Amino acid sequence: MSTETWLLVYGMLSAYCLAGCLMEHFAVFSGWRAVGSEEFRAVQTAQGHGSGVVYVLPKFVLTALVIVLLVDTPDGIPSWALWAGLAALIISWASAAVIQMPIQLRIRQTADRGGIERLLRTDWIRIAAMVAHFGFAIAVVAEANGPS
Repeated sequence: MSTETWLLVYGMLSAYCLAGCLMEHFAVFSGWRAVGSEEFRAVQTAQGHGSGVVYVLPKFVLTALVIVLLVDTPDGIPSWALWAGLAALIISWASAAVIQMPIQLRIRQTADRGGIERLLRTDWIRIAAMVAHFGFAIAVVAEANGPS
């Protein structure tokens, strides 16, 4: 694949994953406040599966793509920004696994409103990491397309 194609795929997938992260926070998690206790588990489970397909799988592909680009970096692509972007993705994954998922699993059982608020507060770590990743993706594309 040409460098331009790698950059296009990387840039688009990075933007898509940032949008997915923001959608999950502002539409999915925030919407749980309006769901009654009786139907909460069914709604959260269905939305979790949807988020998995729409956001988590593409984020996994993005992470794998960054690793592939680091293993065999095409000419003109700055490795420093790829490493920084990978670090941001790792922080995002770690935050989801260590903080957000345990809270989600707990509130799935209890529909605890305090748990939903805690999830929304702590989710900013994951959001900040994805915003940072996208900033590094912009740096990759800009530097690769800059003057030689």
